Amino acid sequence: MINIKVKNRQQALDILNSKTPDYILKGYNEIYKLSDEQKEFYQKNGYVEIKKVLEGEVLEYAKEVIESAVLVRKENDKRTLAEKSQYEQSFMQCGFLCFDFPAMMDIVTGKRFGGLARDLMNIKHVRLWHDQALFKEPGGRQTDVHQDSSYWPIKEPEFTTTMWLSLNGSPVNKGALYFYPETNKKDIKEYVDIFKNPHQPEVLKNMKKVFVPLEEGDATFHSGLTFHGAGENSTDEMREAMTIIYFKDGSKFDASDARNATHKSCTNLKSDELINTKYTPIII
Repeated sequence: MINIKVKNRQQALDILNSKTPDYILKGYNEIYKLSDEQKEFYQKNGYVEIKKVLEGEVLEYAKEVIESAVLVRKENDKRTLAEKSQYEQSFMQCGFLCFDFPAMMDIVTGKRFGGLARDLMNIKHVRLWHDQALFKEPGGRQTDVHQDSSYWPIKEPEFTTTMWLSLNGSPVNKGALYFYPETNKKDIKEYVDIFKNPHQPEVLKNMKKVFVPLEEGDATFHSGLTFHGAGENSTDEMREAMTIIYFKDGSKFDASDARNATHKSCTNLKSDELINTKYTPIII
């Protein structure tokens, strides 16, 4: 059962449908200047940690909005953690929130986040792939290692990236992400079905994973090609994270793999058509 700060559905809906204050919007859209070292680290290793992507009142406001969205989506799920599937025990997953709630749209379309994705991938423009809140309950199991681009029908997976924003801190014992450095290469690919058949890819057997604990408001960005996962949450506090996934403007739909050829972000597209749907606006 969900247990977060927002008290009830009506309070959550009021927050989600209220006008975002101008000073908060400014925080969502203020460009974050990366160092050359950060860009080079991302390009080499396939992930990077970014400090204080959000902070202060802007972070607290965004956190309340995201918690409200999760509450509305999950309020009717009264199951205990033990009653959920193995996959659901890894995290509570709430996607495409920005299309249901105006206050979420303001967060997800923020140029601060999209600008970081653009600059790390070193491209002209990024589009939204989709958003996803990922809350790991107290006692939640590990998130099995996987490669995001396996699930995405995008022709150029090297030009996809995920921002994983910590809302309330993610130390190692609370479900911090881990990455396998330098697995962001097009020739290192394996479909790991974390829904039905999680397993450790053979290619990772002799590679070392690197945990990246975060303070609240910090974020990581990782390539869609980078193998990663997250530890279990052995604390008594919910691990709260918000993700936004981006891809290069001009990318095409790849329907060659039936396992993901019906992705919502590519609704009504045919294979090899440019991805430009109502779910994939240009962010910056």
